Amino acid sequence: MSVYPVEAKAIVLLLTADPHLAPPVLAAFEKILGPIEIQSAWHPFESHYYDEELGSNPKRCLVGFKNIFEPWRLPELKKLARKLEKKLQRKINIDPGTVDLFKVVLVSGKGGGQKVVLTKDCHAYTLLRYEKEKWIPFEWTYPDFKSPIYHADLLKIRKSLKSSFHEKRPAH
Repeated sequence: MSVYPVEAKAIVLLLTADPHLAPPVLAAFEKILGPIEIQSAWHPFESHYYDEELGSNPKRCLVGFKNIFEPWRLPELKKLARKLEKKLQRKINIDPGTVDLFKVVLVSGKGGGQKVVLTKDCHAYTLLRYEKEKWIPFEWTYPDFKSPIYHADLLKIRKSLKSSFHEKRPAH
């Protein structure tokens, strides 16, 4: 019976009308997660849900970190995200999560039918699942993640994770 690794790579989704807010946020996450491995371009966010808080025409960016991450630490990342959002007067939305061999998971402060409680104010949910060499969305997946905009970057993160497992194996 094979045992699948539970480790993952940490990711952060940033959403803001002002991408200049990103560097201090990313620096704070790097202190916990180590160096950034991949950062996507800023893509238009096709919803007006956050316009009142973030301003009009927000853009989203996906950031992946190089080091292996233990998924049970996700509430710690959500706590940091809340602290940074408050400090920046909620002009940036920060959604931490993980990529493992099978799925992309995000954490949220809001509950919902597809979400699992991790702590009283932190809920996890699967955004995408990996199947037959591609990412498959769910009905609740954000529209921009239903499209393939971020899929290539997520595949690179998954590939890096898989490579790190091979590096850990002892030589025979």
